Formats: sequence, C-alpha cells, structure tokens
Amino acid sequence: MSIDRFMASIAAKGGMSYSNNFVVAFQGVPVPMPNETVPGETVAFMCDEAQLPNINTATGSINGLYTGLGSVDYPHTKVFTELQLGFMLDADLSILKYLNSWYNSIFAESDGNEDRVTRVRYKHQYVGKIIVTKTEIGPTSSTQRKPISYVMEQAYPYAIDAIPLQFGSSQVTKVTAQFKYQRHYTIDRDTTVVKDS
Repeated sequence: MSIDRFMASIAAKGGMSYSNNFVVAFQGVPVPMPNETVPGETVAFMCDEAQLPNINTATGSINGLYTGLGSVDYPHTKVFTELQLGFMLDADLSILKYLNSWYNSIFAESDGNEDRVTRVRYKHQYVGKIIVTKTEIGPTSSTQRKPISYVMEQAYPYAIDAIPLQFGSSQVTKVTAQFKYQRHYTIDRDTTVVKDS
C-alpha cells in the first residue's frame, strides 16, 4: 500500500485522534453539585485528566491437556481496574467539596462526640455511573464526533489524593480522585458520518 493511499484511508476515517478531547459525566450520583445552573456542566468542564479503563483478564492453567505441551492458560474472569480522574479547582473548590460529599455519603456517622459510630451505607445508596467519552473535533464543535464512550457502572470514589499547596509560582490547583466500579462497557459510534457541509 502506498503512503498516499494510507493517508487517504486515515483522512476518510476523520484524521488522527488527539488525547486532549474528551468529556466526563457523572449520572445518578447521590450528591448533587451545589449552585450548578446546568446539571453536569462543572464536571464536564473542570475534568482535565482521565484514563480510559484498560482491559484485563484473570487466567488459570491446565496441566496435561495435551501430551508434551505442559500447562495451557485459559481465561476465567474479567478484571476491572480502578479509574483515575483529575480536576481543576475553582476558587470555591466546588469539585473538591463535591467529591468529599460523595465520599462521605458512603459512611453514616452520628455527629458530635468522639465515640461516634461509623456505619457503611448500602451500595445502592452511594454509587453512580461515570461516563468517559472520547471526542474529536467536528465541523460545528470541538466535541461533535464521539467515537467511543466508556460507561463505568456502580462507581464510587474510594480515594481522594492529597492536594499540594506551596508558595512560589501560581498555578491552577488540582485534585485527583480514584474510583472503583463494578464493571464497564463501551458504546461504539461511527464518526465518519459526521461531515462538513
């Protein structure tokens, strides 16, 4: 295949993919984002780092399946690794407060004394859905083409990383959170139908 035909086939599929185009959305989270005029807008605009989940498989071994072959591996379980999301923070620390509220919704604590009891709520009371959509620039917007979405079911934040504060040059404060989820699936779309008029 010549380089011209190869480049033409890439162009027919919409060009190359760039890592800085994606959208993250939370659905069904038990804690609402405070003072939000458009639901989901803060998470979509402030998330500046996401990792698409990897695909992994747990395997076992069978010995003696074939004479002289030794052990043969076979797959038996899908393995879903955790998801990491990074967010830029506004001056009100909206996303940090939101993540803390979501995390605290896992535990039911009675306020007041030091001898308070901490109980873990039932899973359906604190989980939500996280959707990470890889987007590409289209004719009318920077997120018009959406080739694939990863949907993480029954997700919850299990760790919120420390936020470094320091004197020196000013930079945007960021928070990173780790999420567990039960499983994920993908939604595939054909972006070649999106064409400029």
